[in-house]
Amino acid sequence: MITAQEISPIGFLGKTHGVNGEINLITDVDVDIEELSCIVLDIDGINVPFFFDSIRPRGTESYLVMIDGVDSEAKAAMLVNKKVYALNDEVAIDEAGDDDGFYAEDLVGFRISDPAVGLDGEITGIDDSTDNVLFIVEAASGKELLIPVADEFIAGIDVDRKVVNMDLPVGLLEL
Repeated sequence: MITAQEISPIGFLGKTHGVNGEINLITDVDVDIEELSCIVLDIDGINVPFFFDSIRPRGTESYLVMIDGVDSEAKAAMLVNKKVYALNDEVAIDEAGDDDGFYAEDLVGFRISDPAVGLDGEITGIDDSTDNVLFIVEAASGKELLIPVADEFIAGIDVDRKVVNMDLPVGLLEL
């Protein structure tokens, strides 16, 4: 039996996706879902392990998952809004919040730059109203820009100088 001391919360199950039992798993912490052997859900007061049939990333903190034995929308719907746990020995979560990672919100106030595409401005906010999180940027020209917060576009972060260096695809700023 899996005890409460053996698990840590990592997120929750959101809406179902499609009719074959796929469900949205949203993480609250920095954890690589694909590296977990299973997730644990509280089912009627018992911590039950669930194993993945498939995992598809959906944004930076969300995954579309198929869980073994959950093969219909009706079965997946019974898991909606359930808190998701991972085994402690598979995740290293810093409960004090003193990790070295960055969240998009931590970069508000930083200068953002990509000389190759002519980007120079300041991150004034974050738009996280959709799965595609965006930097709200006030460009040097005064124009407001929306820039995707995606690891593949962030070339580096200089914390001391408060600068985010980007490597954006050509033409992105014209969209």
